[in-house]
Amino acid sequence: MKISSSKIIIESLLYENVEFIFGYPGGAVLHIYDAIFYSKIKHILVRHEQAAVHIADGYSRSSNLIGVVLVTSGPGFTNCITGLATSNFDNSSIIVLCGQVIKKLIAQNSFQELDNLNLSNPIIKNFYSLNCYFNIQYIISKSFNLSTFLKKGPIVIDFPKDLTSSSNKLRNKHPFIKKKNNKIIKNYFLNLNFKRPIILIGGGFIKTNYINLLDNFIKNNKIPFISTFMGLGGFNYRNPYYLGWLGMHGDACVNNIIHYSDIVICLGTRLDDRIINSNDNFCPYSKIFHIDIDLNSISKNIYCENFYLCDINFFLKNKILYKNIKFWWKFIIFFKKFFNQKYKNNFFFCKPQQIIEIIFLISKGKLFLTTDVGQHQMFAAKYYYFNFKKFISSGGLGTMGFGFPSSIGIKFANKNKKVLLITGEGSFQMMMQELSTCKQYKINIIIINLNNQSLGMVKQWQELNYENRYSQSYVFSLPNFKKLINSYNLYSFNFYNIKKFYFFFTNIIILNVFCFINIYINQKENVFPIQIYNKFMCELISFFSIKKYEKKICFFNL
Repeated sequence: MKISSSKIIIESLLYENVEFIFGYPGGAVLHIYDAIFYSKIKHILVRHEQAAVHIADGYSRSSNLIGVVLVTSGPGFTNCITGLATSNFDNSSIIVLCGQVIKKLIAQNSFQELDNLNLSNPIIKNFYSLNCYFNIQYIISKSFNLSTFLKKGPIVIDFPKDLTSSSNKLRNKHPFIKKKNNKIIKNYFLNLNFKRPIILIGGGFIKTNYINLLDNFIKNNKIPFISTFMGLGGFNYRNPYYLGWLGMHGDACVNNIIHYSDIVICLGTRLDDRIINSNDNFCPYSKIFHIDIDLNSISKNIYCENFYLCDINFFLKNKILYKNIKFWWKFIIFFKKFFNQKYKNNFFFCKPQQIIEIIFLISKGKLFLTTDVGQHQMFAAKYYYFNFKKFISSGGLGTMGFGFPSSIGIKFANKNKKVLLITGEGSFQMMMQELSTCKQYKINIIIINLNNQSLGMVKQWQELNYENRYSQSYVFSLPNFKKLINSYNLYSFNFYNIKKFYFFFTNIIILNVFCFINIYINQKENVFPIQIYNKFMCELISFFSIKKYEKKICFFNL
């Protein structure tokens, strides 16, 4: 039986077990939308195309599924660019079906026509432009396999409108493309001569399902391990050998420990600038061993002579021989005690640290937690302990507005699970139009808005580097969030007191409702520690003054 090419697109998606398409209609994709009307695929109408990509991102990262987006040509696709860049940085599997003008109008500056290939090429894994309707099944099948092959990433398929019309009919066949076997270079770590080892877990590890293998590897080798920000949630946080996470706002003890190590074994991390702080001063006493499946991630920022291009699974099955590290553990315990102070409790103000700790205490880490970008993101990472794959945030690109739509995507992928969003008033306003999406599809998530009435991270940098000149970091025109949320017939509450929030959250977490909790936090609270730019990993501003810091142990005279 011959069917239309637009229906072939839908049938091909059904063949790939696609349940949801996230998108926004427009002229160039109306043939496909007409085919969706008669199909079993559920289309989720967003209010902005960027939100569609973020929703698909959250959907993909919280499951083993591929997020599918459908948008129109021109502005419909350009609105997706930020979402595609976010997905590319954090390696999530997304396929964007993008409309295009009819073939004879391409390259003529036609209405809503753009060069989608050159616009998106640097920030996607691959791009396909449909030039013949006989290739539809092949391209969609190949895209789904390629999106999850080796390193994950977003793929764009460009559809000229005339190739999706109902007049083009062809036989319905579904070619199946087998995934290529991963070639492993077999090298063994044997009898390495080091005394102060550390293992660094990156965001690439969270894409795997090797959590039990890692636990056994750490238990057998008894080597301490740390993580990057994007590696959070990729392992068992209760593991006694886990020390914390490193980076600009990472744990002070971890930044010092890695500085004095003599070997760093990196698993699935590209060692970006927010981790290393300075290319020249990163781990001056260490050898770097890098294990990654992606050659482009090796020696990207830090030159690495010793690297292994293989699946992490292969490395974790090996036994490492090393010297006695008894004194290394004494050194680690000293630093853990020395940097034990985190912040001062205050029950008269709502401190963001206390709020995050209360959330973890009540939820026991069982929630899917997503964040936007800013101070609240760092507070969540520092004071909430994540179960496997329960933390989703924009790390590589740092996209404000990512959190709300991604939490919607997580809910679509995990219908019976609780989803919590930690956000700030600046980030939330970037995508708050998706409240309408939540209302339409009855998406029940809990949103904690840590409201300090300013762009917190910008304000903190202005305090530290610009002598308190708060240029455009304060938001003087904030909406009444309670009335805004209530206008969508959704629940919203304001809190100024930490005790009242504790009792409220204990009750609301049991219910299956959408709830926006606006908490007014102490405006002067900042994220500490923070590294000093272009210095050693151990040089940072902590809760106590730098002078007191120097007296205790001299890190600044290395």
